[in-house]
Amino acid sequence: MNRVTQFLAISALVALAALAVSFRKPFTKESAQQVRDALDRAETMVTLSQYEEAVGYGFEALHKAEEMSGEEARRLVCEAHTVLSRVYLQAIQDSLAWVHACEAEQMAVREHNDSLLATALFLKGQVCSYAGVSKETSRDDEAMEYTQRALAIAEKDGYENIATSARYQLSEIFVNKNRWNVELDRDLYERAGYWLERAEESDPEAPSIRSMRYHFRYLRQGNRTEESIDYCNRMLDLAPEENHLLRQQMQDHLTNMYLQTGQYAKAAESHQAFSYEMQRFIRQKEDKVMQELQMMYEVELKDKQIRLRTGLVALLVVLLLVALAAVYMFIRFNRKISLQNRKIKHISKSRELLFAAIASDLKDPELESIQNEDVLAFIRKWPEMSEEEIARESAVLTEGEDALDPAVAKYVSELMLSRKKALSRVGLSDREREIIALSKEGLTDKQIAERLFLSPRTVSNHKQHIYGKLDVKSNSEMLKKIQEMGL
Repeated sequence: MNRVTQFLAISALVALAALAVSFRKPFTKESAQQVRDALDRAETMVTLSQYEEAVGYGFEALHKAEEMSGEEARRLVCEAHTVLSRVYLQAIQDSLAWVHACEAEQMAVREHNDSLLATALFLKGQVCSYAGVSKETSRDDEAMEYTQRALAIAEKDGYENIATSARYQLSEIFVNKNRWNVELDRDLYERAGYWLERAEESDPEAPSIRSMRYHFRYLRQGNRTEESIDYCNRMLDLAPEENHLLRQQMQDHLTNMYLQTGQYAKAAESHQAFSYEMQRFIRQKEDKVMQELQMMYEVELKDKQIRLRTGLVALLVVLLLVALAAVYMFIRFNRKISLQNRKIKHISKSRELLFAAIASDLKDPELESIQNEDVLAFIRKWPEMSEEEIARESAVLTEGEDALDPAVAKYVSELMLSRKKALSRVGLSDREREIIALSKEGLTDKQIAERLFLSPRTVSNHKQHIYGKLDVKSNSEMLKKIQEMGL
């Protein structure tokens, strides 16, 4: 392309631009008011959740502003872009909201209008904040960057309304950064609380629906359920009757929180209110087929949640009853085991006495394993006891905590009585019993004589008398015989 052609093309473009400008209407107060009225209607439709109408009024304002010339007209164009960005944000159309926020930012930079620039940056921060539907798609860092830039401009130039909104948004961003964490990050949570506190301090309207909404999210993330419930109810008191979307959202939150705290009657009541507000919201949007399906789905979902929670509570009650039954059975089983152990203990003690009773020698090793002193005393002194004393002592051993089995005690008593009678028939004297006891210790006649201060001959004579009474002929036979007799 030669220079002549380039010159002609540029001249044509300049002429077309001049022609376009010449066709623009001059800026007038009446036309500016029409633009502002359209923007106000768009804002009103947003509060009523009628987003199609809001978008229509927004574009009506944008086209009228673009038809006018002058600095004020460009400012109105920028305002129209910010309104459209907010409308699309509420309608959950983030890509369109981002386009109009960027348009507003570019125009504000060109016009050197810090107020609109701060608003546009704030809107870009909102779009990034709302875009994070998962941890992977989170754009919280971008949201923080744009919001902090908006806050810096607003604080520098004294735009308090924008600054307050930016502080609220920073609080929400830190809440959002915490939502993907399994455990609450206390540092992020404290920073969210810091910006929330600063925003409420600078908000002349607080407490308002806006401030309570941010506060509610902050409290609920911190598991401060009772305070969250209080904020929800306060928001319902302040919410306009025609704002059914906000009211059904609050009733939805209340239903979930009442379920969490076990207030099932209130949960059911909030769920009914949620269903009512959802129905009103659907009618308000005038999309009957889709809205009724959506309402049925939401209501059925909540019903399932309530049934599930109720079923879980019933299951917990059943498990508790099973646990109590298990504890009761364990206690009963433990008592049976204790009784069985006591029986075994009694049998063991009875066995001790039985072995001791049938032991033929008072120094028999079997006696060394017996720990019960009462049993030992009984075994060792029975030869000197009368028949009445033997019966009485054996009866005593069947009483008390360490009682012996009555059958064993009876057997021992009868055994000792029979031995007592056998000894009585033999007719051993006390001196003869002493000689027998010393003989069992392995002493010789001479040693026995020295122990009893007798002569060896006297000891020998005593032994001969013993041999005759026991019908034996030697010392070894005597020892064997008295062992058989249990002496």
